[in-house]
Amino acid sequence: MTSARVTDPSAAPVPPGADGETVARQVFADGVAHLQGGRLRDAEAAFRRVASLVPAHATSWLNVGLLRHHGGDAVGAIAPLTRALTLDPGIAAKPDLPLRRLFRDAHAMAQRQGHPTAHNSAIARLWLRWLPDDLGALGAATMAALADGDYAQAEDVLSRAPERPADSTLRHAQALLDLHRGRPSRAARAVRDALILAPRYAEAWFTQGTIAQRRSAPDEADTALRRALHLSPGHPGTLLALAGVRVAEGRADDGAALALQIPAPIRRAAPHIGTLLTILHHAPSVAPEVIRAERQALRPSTGPAASVPRPEATPPPPPLRVVYLGDCSRPQVAALALPAIRAHARADAAGRIVCHIFHAGPPDRPAPPPPEGADVPVLDLGVTTPQAIGDSVRRLAPHVLVLLTPTTLPQALEAVAHRLAPLQVIWGDVFGSVGWPGLDALLTDAHHVTDPALLSERPVLLPHGAYFFAPPVDAPDPGPLPCRSHGHVTFGSFNRLDKINDPLLARWGRILAAVPDSRLLIQARALDTPTTRDTLLDRLARHGVPTNRVRLEGGRDRAGMTDLYRQADLALDADPWSGGLTVLELLWMGVPVVTLAGRHPCGRHAVSHLRRVGLDDWVAETPEAYVARAAAGARDTERLTVLRADLRRRLAALPLCDATVYARQLEDAYETLWADLTAVSEPTASGTPPASRRP
Repeated sequence: MTSARVTDPSAAPVPPGADGETVARQVFADGVAHLQGGRLRDAEAAFRRVASLVPAHATSWLNVGLLRHHGGDAVGAIAPLTRALTLDPGIAAKPDLPLRRLFRDAHAMAQRQGHPTAHNSAIARLWLRWLPDDLGALGAATMAALADGDYAQAEDVLSRAPERPADSTLRHAQALLDLHRGRPSRAARAVRDALILAPRYAEAWFTQGTIAQRRSAPDEADTALRRALHLSPGHPGTLLALAGVRVAEGRADDGAALALQIPAPIRRAAPHIGTLLTILHHAPSVAPEVIRAERQALRPSTGPAASVPRPEATPPPPPLRVVYLGDCSRPQVAALALPAIRAHARADAAGRIVCHIFHAGPPDRPAPPPPEGADVPVLDLGVTTPQAIGDSVRRLAPHVLVLLTPTTLPQALEAVAHRLAPLQVIWGDVFGSVGWPGLDALLTDAHHVTDPALLSERPVLLPHGAYFFAPPVDAPDPGPLPCRSHGHVTFGSFNRLDKINDPLLARWGRILAAVPDSRLLIQARALDTPTTRDTLLDRLARHGVPTNRVRLEGGRDRAGMTDLYRQADLALDADPWSGGLTVLELLWMGVPVVTLAGRHPCGRHAVSHLRRVGLDDWVAETPEAYVARAAAGARDTERLTVLRADLRRRLAALPLCDATVYARQLEDAYETLWADLTAVSEPTASGTPPASRRP
């Protein structure tokens, strides 16, 4: 235990005047007497009284801090302790002051009790300030910078540590930095070192599980994450990661149950939104109302969204300034957004719009190079803090801010919650509706929206579709229908493996049973791992799919994917999370797709694409209709032959493949939203105009 330090009160400063001096000295003496008599609460009250009378009395502040720590409130001890150190820095050098233990205990308690990240970071910074050479302080400060998303600061703090320090937190921090920098092998070695130093280090086990997930080693990930959960029951990050493993195993409902065990304020925080929504949208049994309720309760860690800055009473003269912000390294952004955004730079749009593109993403995923002649460059922000994102955007004073990948950029979400532009909209995010404070509208289309009440933002229905599509310029001709030469129909699945759940597998089993001699080609990058392939084959067999009629393929580059598409007669979409870019690529290769229409936008990407090319009857509304449509499509080889030759022409003729036309509809949408924001209705009967309408 730590006993409170006391000093001769005669050496302490006292208020001016005889009365003040007498009061302060007497109260301090009472505090000493209470301390010596074991009456610690009375002692603390006395020292607090002295500190209120003499705010610069460092000794009393120190005694309050030590008594707080002794009473079990290590976190509450930090404020008076640092006040004392600030008033008298020499206190830090006192040999009998267990300063390291005081900060270590406070930091550990803050983490254990689930204090906000900002609070933990503040303790870590203070610890490093007063003990700059302490390995524990260096580790805590590095981890705090990582939690804040400030990777440059984390690198700076870690650089002060000795090489290969004998401190598990520092080794773990190095692993996290290596993981962020795209160096998984180095990260794996660093986290192993951390676990050798501290075998019961739950966070390090969690990181080891995360690394295993990225390496598509589900068994190793499951073992490490369950170990972490055993050491730290209820740990939010571990529960989310383990839920992700369950989704990858096709057990998304189990994953959703794990995710919803996490305390609401934590699971609804910006860093976890993408993972939480991914898990819930994959789970067949999770009702849309549950997902909407989770979205509606999201809140930024820095407080509620700021009020909307009102534009002028009338629209500003054109052009509108628009900023696009997202992780532009993602294939969906490159194929479904960037070409249309760059079309804003065409000559006839100069009077309507001026746009900028900001890329924010990990160092190993830089922004794609602009095509030759591109007039709208991508400005690379790197992975940065909410403050830095906010500063960069505000410097351009945009009228409209468009988030392309909000759920993969928690820093951007934190920034927009405090309003970077009068209008803030989402376009192209995988989920559709996000529900984050400060987001005004969702650019989508009528086929993606079944019930606007299920959305958290105002839907703006784009007439030419929610997504632009830049067809692969090097795609080969679709070629002849494979079943003509093979003698059997081949169904194709080109979905991520985490989309393939057990009800879907059972449906595929019924389809193969209904179409004798048919084959099923399943491609997914995760199938590069032998254990993953074996696990999937076991799952297929359990659901009545004859594995001797199944062919598994792993990851391919884009040219390899188009070659695989040519080997399928028709494709089977996943649900409740539908294919998006993949469905467009399949249609470009002449392959029709059977889809089960979902209720959320992320379950209706294929619905939108299929209906636009005239394949309304390939959209099923029930699981039974999905099976019947697939079986009927496989039997109608004449129609498959016609579609093989005609789908590319149909798709190419759509405005969603014309960057100029598509860009014009975006400009129309922004101008309409701006007009709505700035519109003022006619004065009422009382002569008072109502407030401007929000989008």
